[in-house]
Amino acid sequence: MTAEQSTDKGSAPNFHSGAQPAQQSGLLAEASAQSRPLHRRGLYDDARLEEIFRRRVERLAQRPPSKMSRTLQVVNYALMFGVGSYMVLYQDYGDRPHCFTGLRKWYFGKVDKMWTLSSEEEKELRERGQLR
Repeated sequence: MTAEQSTDKGSAPNFHSGAQPAQQSGLLAEASAQSRPLHRRGLYDDARLEEIFRRRVERLAQRPPSKMSRTLQVVNYALMFGVGSYMVLYQDYGDRPHCFTGLRKWYFGKVDKMWTLSSEEEKELRERGQLR
């Protein structure tokens, strides 16, 4: 029984089914030769040129990032902070308590305190006639 005879539809050949060792090694060599990527002959077959290319790539990796890259990084961090803050403080998670409930109560307490008048401020505005 050969490897071609022992294969099912789409399955790999069965090399343990009594095929001769010479046949097995020939089939394996043929299969590995087919699966190996083709070597592209060209510019970097010379070891000297390959070394130059490797040094250039390493030098590029050691350069500091460009101004545009740094700007994009800062914008990215600002957006991440903004989206995270929105999700923690303003996203609607329903009526039931969740892990951000305590933080939201503290935050909105501070916001309400900032936007409401204290009793002293209210009294002062009433005396001026600016508040009814």
